[in-house]
Amino acid sequence: MLAKNIFKLLPITLLLSTAVSAQDACSTDAVHALADVTVSDGKTYSVESLFRSRHQAASVFIQENGSTNVVEGPFSWVATKDQAELGGNFLRDYALGHQFHAFLLHFNDIVSDIEVIEDTAFNDKSYQAARGVLDTGGYVSLMNPNAQQPAGLRFELGEYLIDITLSDWREQDGVQVPFTLRIDDQQRIFNYRYQFVDTSQKPLMWFYDNVTAPDIDAIGIYRLHRKQLIAHCLADADMLASTLAPNVVMANGGQVVNTSPDQTRDVFENNVFKRRQYATYIDTKYPAIEVAASGDLGWAVVQLHTEGRHPDTGEPFNEHWAWTMLAKKIDNQWLMVGNTSNRQ
Repeated sequence: MLAKNIFKLLPITLLLSTAVSAQDACSTDAVHALADVTVSDGKTYSVESLFRSRHQAASVFIQENGSTNVVEGPFSWVATKDQAELGGNFLRDYALGHQFHAFLLHFNDIVSDIEVIEDTAFNDKSYQAARGVLDTGGYVSLMNPNAQQPAGLRFELGEYLIDITLSDWREQDGVQVPFTLRIDDQQRIFNYRYQFVDTSQKPLMWFYDNVTAPDIDAIGIYRLHRKQLIAHCLADADMLASTLAPNVVMANGGQVVNTSPDQTRDVFENNVFKRRQYATYIDTKYPAIEVAASGDLGWAVVQLHTEGRHPDTGEPFNEHWAWTMLAKKIDNQWLMVGNTSNRQ
């Protein structure tokens, strides 16, 4: 489960434009944990896990030249001090597979097609198990799922079978969480002892503030898109303006308009955000993202669902949008230079 050199194991493929819905940009759910790990072969290290949803999670291995392994919307990526690369399904499972507390607290949100299996053997005992399917096709089972303190987790990821036994339960942020894990991957035993487990709500930019973007242009464009959604959730006109190039060309409603960050800030601060309070903003499909060969131009084609209310009247809105965002790399930062949109 814990590969020594993960770069040698990754098929470098992009996961683009599927029917999977991405995380709600307005959600404040989070799980943050840090564990010291000892391995049966004598190795020791620490692991930090940061979780927003199954579409936004990071596992950071704290050791010399340790790796940061991330699931981020349509992509998975891995970075060390020296390099960063996109990955495929293996890395997606690897990054998400270390979010042990998230699987306990958000099991129904991480897996799909859950079935209940009676009399599942686990640690020489028999338990009822809830078994669900990961986006990549692997399986995760929660042992004794209805108990306040479930017995453990089982991952079935291709040829890998990994059993995780939970112990040292403590109340944290009003919920019971384990502070000790024993992980058996059929080759070695990993003992995790957690320094902290934080399940409290976090600011909307928390993940991006704590997981530095790699030098991968597609990730830069994706984060630009998601930052714009978060700006809507926060009604933050300054944040929205910070995502724009000095001159932006907008095409919608049968018109083409040139605008600037200051003009956009004024429109949203004094008009849009006075009429709309966003409660939900979701990519209903993963954005299709492309980067030009020149490396300084790119675009994202997106499909979204948003809900909210008028701040004064309480009148609800529920809308579906699609748009193409054009982006340009200016002073090593991706900014929006154009947008064409339509509403269903």
